[in-house]
Amino acid sequence: MQSDSHPTKAKKPDKARCADLGFANYGECVSAWAQEKLVSDFVTHPKNLNVVYFVPNDNPEVENYKQRLSELLIYFQDYVKSEVDRNGFGEKTFGLPIDTVNHQVDIITIQGQHDQATYDYGSGSDILDEVNAYRDAHPEEFSSQHNLILLPQRTDGGSQPFYGWGRHCFAVDNANIKVEEIEITESNLIGGMLHELGHGLNLPHNGEKSSQEGTLGTALMGSGNYTWGREPTFITEAHAAILNRNQIFQSTPVPDIYESANTTMSPQINYDAASNSLEVEGTYTSDKAVSDVLFYLDPKTSDSDGDYNSATWRQNANGSSFSATLSFDEIPAHGDYPYALRIKLLMENGSVSSHGYAFEFENGEFQLNPVGVYQHSSYNGWGVELEVGSYTTSELEALGGVNNDISSIRVPLGQTVTLYSEDNFTGDSYEVGPGSIWFLSGFNDKTSSIIVSEQ
Repeated sequence: MQSDSHPTKAKKPDKARCADLGFANYGECVSAWAQEKLVSDFVTHPKNLNVVYFVPNDNPEVENYKQRLSELLIYFQDYVKSEVDRNGFGEKTFGLPIDTVNHQVDIITIQGQHDQATYDYGSGSDILDEVNAYRDAHPEEFSSQHNLILLPQRTDGGSQPFYGWGRHCFAVDNANIKVEEIEITESNLIGGMLHELGHGLNLPHNGEKSSQEGTLGTALMGSGNYTWGREPTFITEAHAAILNRNQIFQSTPVPDIYESANTTMSPQINYDAASNSLEVEGTYTSDKAVSDVLFYLDPKTSDSDGDYNSATWRQNANGSSFSATLSFDEIPAHGDYPYALRIKLLMENGSVSSHGYAFEFENGEFQLNPVGVYQHSSYNGWGVELEVGSYTTSELEALGGVNNDISSIRVPLGQTVTLYSEDNFTGDSYEVGPGSIWFLSGFNDKTSSIIVSEQ
């Protein structure tokens, strides 16, 4: 590197700039950029990402983990900032806690109580219990609701947590998890870490639109864990809007961060065959200020597609109304599938209220689904479809339902469902308008009879 030049004084240098500075290897150049950012101007906020290094009692920390991961997190931070800015929200990114003594990201190291085999893929809740116990004892080391929890890669070949769960996410560390490896690695562990961090920052899965594939590449929260750093990978506008309201993206703390809003939604949804699109318009109410209205159009191509192929649209909140055209030509997998349309109200405090609507295409024809009631949450277990009419306990059982065993429900546009706790439409009642309720919290396993009505 030339002695009078530093690649780190502004944004991350491109390959041409690194070559001008005398670097033969781009990875080394970017590592130097990250190292200097560590002692100069990486972004830190009052509320920052809690970075936890969780160490099983028989698998120690990987060598130089604090320096390596500090550089990588700085790289992630800069990438997210550039994507949020590209989507029109300014140069905002997640904050990282600073270790002012060692001039690096402040990483919280926690010694686990058990061996690496105990912390297998399904052990996330157990690990989180230990992290929370440590947090209760050392509250000053944590500042936000968001945790990135890293474990050394297992030495016995077993599995370990690698996923997002609520505002927490788990990822893997090894000696090759470093900036220099980003463009040359054949592993997906680095891109996977950023993808799971996205989940920990409130982002669900979504895919790229057909019109974006040739220009922007792959959506980070779709299959971006396989492409990030090696092929064009981007954050969608809807997800940049969510990040814009995230707790650890704010230079001034939000007092009611993530407090839930009470909302209602009154949509009209029509299919326009000529343009092959959904025309969606309607009104909503909310007791908290709404920032953005987000639309997720999600084809269910298989039981395991995980929403990776959903296309998203976003618009600014406009009073209490919305109107959008959602083109099926933007979905590469468009066909005779069940679909979910989710209209999400993103609040200024970062909370999200989601309203879901189900429909499908059959032989190319658009049709709204009938009412569906389901045994378990998230529309699992046995399911019964109901037309407009009334259903006693015996009539529900004749269709395959079970008394006092309904946990979730889907109601199409134009219909209302009233659930009753007793047979023959008596007892306590609970009315459900158009949309999807993944868990009937206050009325779970209480339904004995049902009335389906036209609105």
